[in-house]
Amino acid sequence: MTKLVSRRIKVEESGHAQALIFEADNGWRIEYYDPRGTLISTELHERKSLQWAEDVAENWALGIKVLNG
Repeated sequence: MTKLVSRRIKVEESGHAQALIFEADNGWRIEYYDPRGTLISTELHERKSLQWAEDVAENWALGIKVLNG
């Protein structure tokens, strides 16, 4: 069972998008959702800390990180 451990919210003109951080086998999985709740991207961060994954998601929420595809 996958465990949700953290969430980051991104405020957009069309609503609130979100990044959900889950435990993965060797690190963390981040799922990015648009304001409609549609999954737009998934990233796996192996052998990284939870703080690392939270920083990645926060950078996306602040507009620093851009998702490509």
